[in-house]
Amino acid sequence: MVRVVELSIGLPDGLLMSAGDGTELTLYEADHTTVRRRIDCSVLDGARISDIVWSHKLSAVVAAVPQRHQLFRWDAHTDSLQEWGGTGEPGRRDGKVAQAKFAATVSITEAGDGTLWFVDRDTSSLRCLVVDTDRPDGDPHVVTVVGRHGAGYLDGPAADAKFDHPEDLQILYDGSVVVADTGNHALRHVDRTDREVTTIYGGPEQRADELGDEDVVLDAPTRVTVADSHLWVVDRNGRHLVEPRYV
Repeated sequence: MVRVVELSIGLPDGLLMSAGDGTELTLYEADHTTVRRRIDCSVLDGARISDIVWSHKLSAVVAAVPQRHQLFRWDAHTDSLQEWGGTGEPGRRDGKVAQAKFAATVSITEAGDGTLWFVDRDTSSLRCLVVDTDRPDGDPHVVTVVGRHGAGYLDGPAADAKFDHPEDLQILYDGSVVVADTGNHALRHVDRTDREVTTIYGGPEQRADELGDEDVVLDAPTRVTVADSHLWVVDRNGRHLVEPRYV
């Protein structure tokens, strides 16, 4: 099931872009209410946008559309959303963004260095998109960091680790990545320096009091966010606060 939520991002010039119910993009003035323009999304043919992010290196909005297994792009010089990443055929293939393959990309975000990180639900993988600003077009390349060996549950080196149909990710203040590993009922942490994967909470042997509440057991987490130096996770049991030491 595709997560449908109100999604919005602040653009560098103070404008706001919203994905609404996932079927349209609207550009607002800084007051968040006055419509500047509505973006033509007919290229999606009714498919829903699951997430959007402003790429500072590309100076463009990148939208993840899981039903199409593609990434789409909008910039200030166009009136429409355009195909950008992926062939439309589901799979996991790294390399140049246009020739890469994606499989239900449901969450995408930008790290401080401009790298775009995203999770592909159907290949149970964490991947990144690297942009080279020394190249005229940025020469964006896709790299799989976790999930080269299919779905499962395994901590350790990123090249060997496994997720199970993750739904969301968040970049922490230290640049590391936290993934809502939905199928494993867990929060997983990826250290970008040593490329090591560990489980923060949950997993096959989780205890009922791990989140500081004896009634809470992670049940298919679908959203993870950072707010006020705290890490929050949303699952079927509601919204939970994760200990600050993980942020």
